[in-house]
Amino acid sequence: MSAPQVTGISPKEGPPGTKVTIRGERLGKSQADILGLEICGVDCSLTVEWVSPNKILARTLLCKTKGDIIIVTRSGGIGSSTVQFRGYLEPSVSVTKECAVWIDETISVGPRPLSMSTYQQEDPLQISVEGNE
Repeated sequence: MSAPQVTGISPKEGPPGTKVTIRGERLGKSQADILGLEICGVDCSLTVEWVSPNKILARTLLCKTKGDIIIVTRSGGIGSSTVQFRGYLEPSVSVTKECAVWIDETISVGPRPLSMSTYQQEDPLQISVEGNE
């Protein structure tokens, strides 16, 4: 059988942990047929999920460059890639850095205040204590 070939990837870039759909030809006959997967030179074998001979899913790990997607299968050997993935680190957000998240302050986010009467019911089991002497 011919070697696997990666011909498409979506998304084409992302931070560590990005779920990537990898498309191509001869990407394994089953989950057990996949021996390895590298994205940007980083071993992502433990994250591979086989869907079909033309599609697999995986999560990227820590890669900070652009690189090939190489799959190794028992049935076809070491594959090739016509596309690349670009890994990057997301900038950390802190109180001194700006963040591109809008927070609507008109909506209450925290817990709603409750009165004690909500927690205390007069006779929840319908049994009067005073009548049992």
